[in-house]
Amino acid sequence: MAGKLKPLEIERETKPGKYADGGGLYLIVTSATSKNWSYRYWKDGKERWHGLGSFRDVSLKDARLARDAARLRVKGDRSTPGVDIVAEKRAARQEVKAEENAAAMPTFQQCAERYIDEHWSTWSEKHATNGPPRSSAMPNRLY
Repeated sequence: MAGKLKPLEIERETKPGKYADGGGLYLIVTSATSKNWSYRYWKDGKERWHGLGSFRDVSLKDARLARDAARLRVKGDRSTPGVDIVAEKRAARQEVKAEENAAAMPTFQQCAERYIDEHWSTWSEKHATNGPPRSSAMPNRLY
């Protein structure tokens, strides 16, 4: 396929490879049943591939429109600087992952209470005279 891609050619293409439509839009065929749209651009000296969706979900016309929108975001205009879409998505994923990890991680107080509950019975009589402390009895107590 040379030049602009045509819908019928895209439909029939089964040979794995990258097929350019122009302006950075590529049809990436990985197998006879797997075809995806991708926008290729360069930002800060690095080549980036921004996925635009599956061939089954995104038509050629929609892929071209998505490529144009992505190109505007990458290049920016007079009032806004361009952004690296791939780096932006990666940062957003890492932020969500960090929030999930922070929510799943117990606080220091919870760890301390768990440790005391598990080990108080092995402590000497001097240190274990008060018994294991409970959360409700010690809201502001430090260890």
